Amino acid sequence: MARLFYRIGKPVDYSISDSYYQHAWKEKIIYSPMGNWFELGYTEMEADPASFKVLSRNFGKDKDFVFWNGQKQAVDPESFTIDASGTVKDANHVYYNRDYDYGRKLRIIEGADPKTYQPLVLEKETYGQRWGKDDKAVFLYGKKVEADGKTFVRINQALAMDTTHLYAIIHDYAAASGSAEDNTSVIRKTERPAGKVESLNDSYARIGNSLILSNWKNPFSLLNFEKIDSINIIDDRNIVISNTLISDGKLMPSIDVVSLVIIDRDYLKDNNAVYYDTEKINEADPATFSTINEFYAKDKQHVFYKTHILAGANPSTFTINYATGIGTDGKLSFKDGVLVK
Repeated sequence: MARLFYRIGKPVDYSISDSYYQHAWKEKIIYSPMGNWFELGYTEMEADPASFKVLSRNFGKDKDFVFWNGQKQAVDPESFTIDASGTVKDANHVYYNRDYDYGRKLRIIEGADPKTYQPLVLEKETYGQRWGKDDKAVFLYGKKVEADGKTFVRINQALAMDTTHLYAIIHDYAAASGSAEDNTSVIRKTERPAGKVESLNDSYARIGNSLILSNWKNPFSLLNFEKIDSINIIDDRNIVISNTLISDGKLMPSIDVVSLVIIDRDYLKDNNAVYYDTEKINEADPATFSTINEFYAKDKQHVFYKTHILAGANPSTFTINYATGIGTDGKLSFKDGVLVK
């Protein structure tokens, strides 16, 4: 650590930030992300060393300016604040920042009122989404959400509502590029059902006698029941309502919930049948069925790729080469469930 500090200087206040340093002989403030000057570089800042102080890991200020990631920012230094939640604002604007955007400028959150803007957080945050709310509007990742801001409420990580509508918080997992901030959308789905609201887990919620879901398998599902007698939460994808299984928001009344077994991520079974991604695997034997990987499975007689049988494949010798993605029993080989000749 001593050699590291010799290159960029001693920390200004290491208890707050590992990225701001006082250069030993240049009389300059140095910004180096996490002190890793060798790999991430460093910036000799236009800051006054005598008055400079650290505000957070990546924010600092001197008598005249505020700095973020070592760069001077166009904000009002007198009224500038950053709270424990990371909300950044001054008397004029609320700002959005991504700490890994080294060298960039703070972005104004258009339309956000700095006097009333606050973080909009759940009691238990698991997805790391960044929400904010003022007295008129709601914002996700610094962008205004098209909803009634005065009554907007987050139900869980994947669902929200206002007085009149339900919203799904959807991440585009198929996007070829971009971060969660770039690929997450808040989509108005349908009118809000009547009744008491209850979050069941990160993906499911109950409103009165309705069950709502949004997850990576199913962007949105709304199921209405005449009555909900009981709820048994199995996991984020599977819930039993009044002795009926709902998997990824799909009713599965043929499932015997007493003998239900969740085998793997996409596989489940009861005493009568086996299912992949809520579809029945015809001819699969529940008693001897087991998974090989996330797409291949077997029983005492067959090898399966998702829901179909691999004709002629021997389940007793079938294995997967994870490097190539090819499955083989030693005689027949398959790639993505298709026979390789």
